[in-house]
Amino acid sequence: MIAWSFRRLRFEMLALAGALVGVGVLALITGRAMSHTYHSSGLAECLAQRASGADCADLLDQFDRQFGGLQILIIPLVLLPVVLGAFIGSPLVAREVEAGTHRFFWTQGITRSRWLGSSAGAVVATAAGAGALYSLIALAWLDVTNRVSGDRFSSLYDFQGVIPIAATVLAAALGVLAGAVLRRTVPAMAATFAAFIAIRLPLALFVRPHLATPVTASLPFGDDDLLEGTDAWVLSNVTVDATGRVLGRDGSLDVSGIIGRCPSLPRDTSGFPAREAVDACLRELGVRSVVKYQPGNRFWTFQLIESGMLLGVAAVALALAFVAVRRRIT
Repeated sequence: MIAWSFRRLRFEMLALAGALVGVGVLALITGRAMSHTYHSSGLAECLAQRASGADCADLLDQFDRQFGGLQILIIPLVLLPVVLGAFIGSPLVAREVEAGTHRFFWTQGITRSRWLGSSAGAVVATAAGAGALYSLIALAWLDVTNRVSGDRFSSLYDFQGVIPIAATVLAAALGVLAGAVLRRTVPAMAATFAAFIAIRLPLALFVRPHLATPVTASLPFGDDDLLEGTDAWVLSNVTVDATGRVLGRDGSLDVSGIIGRCPSLPRDTSGFPAREAVDACLRELGVRSVVKYQPGNRFWTFQLIESGMLLGVAAVALALAFVAVRRRIT
C-alpha cells in the first residue's frame, strides 16, 4: 500500500523535482554573482571592520543597486511551499472521489484509515523532503544576503532554517483536509491556498514578534545603530528626552522644543547645524533611544517554536481529514 501510494505521486514528484531544479539553478547563478561582488568590491572586508567604525554605506548602496531587483523573487518564493503542498495534497482524496476509485480499495478489505494513512504518509514525506531541499537551496543562496543585511529576521526569515519544511507539510496537510471535505480537486486547491495564508500571515505578523519577551535597551542618542549587523530584530525604536517624553519613533524625530538648548552649534557647508554636533548636544541633554528587539541568537529558537506550531496545525488538519473520510465519503 505504501509503495502504491508513492507510485501514485510519481508525476507530482517529477513536477516538484523540476520546480526545485529550476529554483536551484536560479539560486546558483545569482548566488555566485552576489558572492563574487561581495568579496571583490571590498564589502566583505568593510563589514568585518564595521564594529571598529568602518563606514560601509557606499558599498552597501552599490550592492543593493546591483542585486536589489532580486527582491521581486520574494513573493513567488514565499508562495512556493504552499504551491508544493497544495499540488500534492489537494488531489489526494478529491481526485479519488471524483473518479470513484476509492471504492475499489474499500471493497478489497482495505480500511478507510489504512487507505488514507498510507496515502497521507506518502504525501507528508514527499512534502517534507521537498521542503528540506528547498531550505538547503535557500540556505546557500541567502548566505551572502544574510551577511550584508545583518538581519536573519528580515523578510527572508521564512525561506531559511526549518520553517520551509514545516510550511510545506502544513500546506500538504491542509490540502488533504480540503480534498476530503470538498471532494473536488480545484476547489480544494483554492481552499488550501486560502487556509494557508489565513494561518501564516497572522502568525508572522502578530505571533512571531512575541514568541519570547523582547529585550529593551536604553541607548545614548545616535547609538541605536550598534544593533546593526548583529542579526537583531528591532521591534520598536522610541526616542525620549531626559524626562521620558517621546520625541520620535522609528527614525522620525521632533527636537523643536529642545534644540534651543544647544546654542552655538557649528554649521556644515549647507548652513545647517552639523549632525555630529547636534547628536552630541542631545546626548548631553539626556536624549536617548529606547529600543525593543529580539536578539539574533534567538533565531533558531524562534524557528523551532514556529515550526512546532505549524506542524501541530498540520497534525490537527490530518486528524480532521481522517474524520471527514470516515463520516462524509461513501
